[in-house]
Amino acid sequence: MNRCILFLAGILLGFVRLAAAETISMKSELLDRYVQISQALAADDLKAAKTAAAELVHYAAGSDQKDLAAKTAPLARAATIEAARGAFKDLSAAVEPLAVGRKDYVVMHCPMADSDWVQMKGKTQNPYFGKAMLTCGSLKTAP
Repeated sequence: MNRCILFLAGILLGFVRLAAAETISMKSELLDRYVQISQALAADDLKAAKTAAAELVHYAAGSDQKDLAAKTAPLARAATIEAARGAFKDLSAAVEPLAVGRKDYVVMHCPMADSDWVQMKGKTQNPYFGKAMLTCGSLKTAP
């Protein structure tokens, strides 16, 4: 009887570990796609930002992240870089919790846009002002 319980507990623990690994993988995919958008905006590349946003919408919708998909959709449809950057503010607020506990990401703050964004550790790459103020921003938190 005890062996049976231990066996079942082991199987259950395996499923829990698998679910946790899938959650970490999903967060990584979402963050990677978000960072592509941020990098495109920092490079003043509207087309690349919209393409990356469309990919994030598709991935988020398929990962039961409907709220994230909804916040990304306006960016994918943006007609101007200014509109894309405006939509990026809402998206960034929704993505920030995904970076909590991730050692390779930091949350940055742009005082001029009064908004935050998540980026990989390294040089500041401001998506709100792009090349005009690429290094403007300061570390808000290390999630």
